[in-house]
Amino acid sequence: MLVVSKNYFRFPRSTFGLQQWLEVDDDDVELKLLRELVKKRVTSHLKRKKKRRRKKGSSLKFYVIDLETGKPRRGTYLDSLWWLNYVVLKDTHLTKPMKDRFRNRFRIPFHCWEDLVDDMKSNDLFRQWHDGTKSAHGRYSSPLELLSLGGLRYLGRNCTFDDLEEHTFISLSTHYRFFEKFIEYGSTTLYEKYVTSPADKEDFASVGHEYNQAGFHGAIGSMDATHVMINGCRYGARRSHLGHKLNKTARSYNIVVNHRRRILSSTMGHPSTWNDKTIVLHDDFITKIKSGEIGNDKVFYLLRKDKDGNISRVKYIGVWVIVDGGYLNWSVTVPPFQWCDFQSQLRWSQWLESLRKDVECTFGIMKKRFRCLSHGIDALSVEKADKIWRTCCAIHNMLLIEDGYDDLWEEGELPSTESNAFSIMRLFEHNGESEVHCGDEVSTTFNMDEVPISEEVVRIEEMKLDDFRQRLVEHFHILFTRRGIVWPRNSKPPRSV
Repeated sequence: MLVVSKNYFRFPRSTFGLQQWLEVDDDDVELKLLRELVKKRVTSHLKRKKKRRRKKGSSLKFYVIDLETGKPRRGTYLDSLWWLNYVVLKDTHLTKPMKDRFRNRFRIPFHCWEDLVDDMKSNDLFRQWHDGTKSAHGRYSSPLELLSLGGLRYLGRNCTFDDLEEHTFISLSTHYRFFEKFIEYGSTTLYEKYVTSPADKEDFASVGHEYNQAGFHGAIGSMDATHVMINGCRYGARRSHLGHKLNKTARSYNIVVNHRRRILSSTMGHPSTWNDKTIVLHDDFITKIKSGEIGNDKVFYLLRKDKDGNISRVKYIGVWVIVDGGYLNWSVTVPPFQWCDFQSQLRWSQWLESLRKDVECTFGIMKKRFRCLSHGIDALSVEKADKIWRTCCAIHNMLLIEDGYDDLWEEGELPSTESNAFSIMRLFEHNGESEVHCGDEVSTTFNMDEVPISEEVVRIEEMKLDDFRQRLVEHFHILFTRRGIVWPRNSKPPRSV
């Protein structure tokens, strides 16, 4: 029986040191037997390792029938339908119905996709896939046209990388590596280009145009948070991402949109266990509005009636956003009343709730357009999930501009008891008081520019929420009784995606 000491197993771990130890020749019988045993184990291990490497390196092969020889051969991306229809034959055989179907399949118009590919070909993030680039094995890189289509299909229809390999004849590992670069590009370059916050007076006037029509002067958007499921959340972050709304791990994203559904800002993702009061503290856009860094040059006027019944305009500096009752009691985040003491407060709250549906509609549009947001993001890293969300926000704004829905809504519907709109009928639900009847005092529309301006100047961030909200109610009541408000409407029909 051979007894080997534990010290004999303390040989160097590096390959060079192990080889030197095996080549040592001495007279110790036990050491010789031990070296022979180690040589056999190392040799068998290297053989198995080579076999595994050869098996792992063998890629999946797709075969097509060669038209010249009539025999099957290995297919390349040049044989894929995407390459033939959208790249080779795009100038001759790509008809308008096919372009419409292209948008349904890849979520963006065909000419926007061409511009996107041209931009990626000049971006250093995709340098390894530029035209003429070769790999270490001397093979040409896969085309950006097919890889970008795969990234858009993944976002729009939540398909797998294996499906993309079947469509393009490009390996799923290549699609995966490209998608990481694609969401990096979308969350930085595209996001900074299309998701822009208002910075000057003209921007504030543009984003707040529809709110001024509705009687909410000074408002620039609506804010709310949504949950997006993460199917592959790591175990260490699982506990903090299991919220009370969903029984799966999810991330919370807080966004601000204007009434045209354009996203003005979005936070990075936060655990779904955080509520709105905690998330808003990490929203740079809202905290800068509260501190006066954003909107300090924005001036608007609210109507006020004195004791004698004279109406004047009061100058206010700053901006505010519409929220629900789950946020902090800041003067720049105005929610509806939870309990109303007067009819004017109830009417104002119901009108505010109807107008705040724009952010809820934005969530619905995005989750309908990008199926990965509604079915769950397959990402082990929460950072990748945040990049996917920001990429979807950028594409959403890009499509809004492309379709013309970001233009100002010039049309509007005057409040009337004959209207069929639910939002307008809510103003006339409670007709027990005489003040509810619109247009009794003045038969024509009201012009605020003719009202004299008082000397008082108020900064919103220095006020308390209750005081500022009561002034908004008074301003809205004066406008409503004098036919000075309209419900914003867009004449363009909505799209399906």
